[in-house]
Amino acid sequence: MNERDERLRQLIATVRQHPPVSPLWRKAMNQLLMEIQQLPGLVRSSHPDYWEVLDDTLMQLGEKIKEFEPRHPSMEKSLVVWINRKLRLRYEVRSLSSPGRIRPKPKTALAEYKAQIRKLPLSLDTPVSDDSGETFGDLLPDESPSTLWDLEAEIQRQQEKLKNQRIGIQMRQYIEQDPEGKLRNCYPRAYPRCHCHLLSQRRCLKDPPDKFKDIAQDLDMALGKVTSHWFDRCIPLLQEIAENFGYRSDS
Repeated sequence: MNERDERLRQLIATVRQHPPVSPLWRKAMNQLLMEIQQLPGLVRSSHPDYWEVLDDTLMQLGEKIKEFEPRHPSMEKSLVVWINRKLRLRYEVRSLSSPGRIRPKPKTALAEYKAQIRKLPLSLDTPVSDDSGETFGDLLPDESPSTLWDLEAEIQRQQEKLKNQRIGIQMRQYIEQDPEGKLRNCYPRAYPRCHCHLLSQRRCLKDPPDKFKDIAQDLDMALGKVTSHWFDRCIPLLQEIAENFGYRSDS
């Protein structure tokens, strides 16, 4: 199996393994769509509506890829034949030149997405923030994304960005106040002044952050003792607090 065949096999396997529109599914699907559009043997045409036909055809992959079964030793050839025949790309391209054929104005991925927008938790018309006139739709590229999944991925990126901004504000407030005393009560034995509350304030809230050697000098401690406590105890504690606010380490 050559390199492209192996890549296609892995992408198809990933798409089949994960729930539709999940992050891993979407990433693999977008990569698969990019690979497919470069495959030799895919039916092509110079007709102005060709790319709309191709887009409509490839949009079926999300639902029908589980039906795909390689019929040739080459994964690439099997996939091309399946798309041309099973997904009817060949027949749709042929029909473009049929006499008297009236092709309805195709829906773009953007139009399809807006038609389904009420199914999603966030509308394209939702303001990015309370004090901003920008909407999520304004943040999208001028050209419509090539697939519905590209658009959904962009929406999710913006949602994730806002969520992380919110978590950042909550973390700053938590570090400033230490409401539960978790940070103050985490310190090396015999060094109660070197607690995570102090270190977090000097390392996270200052811009630029204080240098470890300055902190160690102020606390009259060995530099290694300060840094080991920060990385071994404070960082995991801050990570745990951030996760309680909804942060994911794979975000």
